[in-house]
Amino acid sequence: MSFELDHLVERRQLKRKLSIWRMIAIVVLIILVVASALTYVLEDADLDRKKDHIAKISFTGTILGQERKIKLIKKLAKTKAVKGVVVSINSPGGATSGGEAIYEALTELGQTKPVVTSMDGVAASAGYMIALPTERIFARRSTITGSIGVLYQYTDITELMGTVGVEMRSIKSAPLKAEPNPFSKRNPEAEAMIARMIDDSYQWFVDLVAKHRPFDRERALELADGRVTTGGQALKLQLIDEIGGPDAAMNWLIKKHNLDSKLEMIEWKPEPISNDFPFGFASSLLTNLLPQPIIDLFEERKLAGKLDGLVSVWQAQKIEQ
Repeated sequence: MSFELDHLVERRQLKRKLSIWRMIAIVVLIILVVASALTYVLEDADLDRKKDHIAKISFTGTILGQERKIKLIKKLAKTKAVKGVVVSINSPGGATSGGEAIYEALTELGQTKPVVTSMDGVAASAGYMIALPTERIFARRSTITGSIGVLYQYTDITELMGTVGVEMRSIKSAPLKAEPNPFSKRNPEAEAMIARMIDDSYQWFVDLVAKHRPFDRERALELADGRVTTGGQALKLQLIDEIGGPDAAMNWLIKKHNLDSKLEMIEWKPEPISNDFPFGFASSLLTNLLPQPIIDLFEERKLAGKLDGLVSVWQAQKIEQ
């Protein structure tokens, strides 16, 4: 009787183990099927890129380092199937250095491919800067654009520190070292130093506007007072060239350069982030399975520390009565 009971227990344990292994095998099979399907989809996307087409590259949200997008721009320049590029912008701007890097990359791209810009909801400050080197700038009538300028912000918390009884002390090699900073009172000399930095970058920004738009530097200075405009206003001010969206930009590009009217517009995106995930194949699979907004969030968090001190960005502020 004891032998039969032990045998029954062993059989149940064996069945339980077999059930677990069956479940594992099914899960692995599902993963392999999904991976194969994703590989097929990705290969199919690559096939689309191999036929002649108009490429679209988008810049959305705050402009930071954008290293992956810059690599993508360089790849566009070398791809023979790309007959032209539509740059889609929906950004309030960001780091001045980030805008400069993209501006330079698009300038180089324009030497090998025809490039036009399509502004969406917002294309201000550094978002406007990166549109400048393209052949023609399109915008929606209600697009917010302009905001030509440079900004530096810092916080003064000395009164708060005094209230809570905290004192910050520092020993510096020179009075302007690490100035301005939130732990010391207003330093006119430090602010003058920052003002000179801002003016240097600002004058450079104005030079870019005067170089690429159909008016002289004096007019560029008048428009570079930080104002934002709608697309309709920007057209009258000659900050943009035409009202329209991506399709209008593509059609203009095709007619201007006598390209095949049957060309399709295909969006190019950077390769999935896999270097920041461990485990090789599992990393690639994970980045393919993750929704794109999650991947973008990971990238933005990684780049957040790269937002430099000088920024070219616009944001709506409450009007004081």
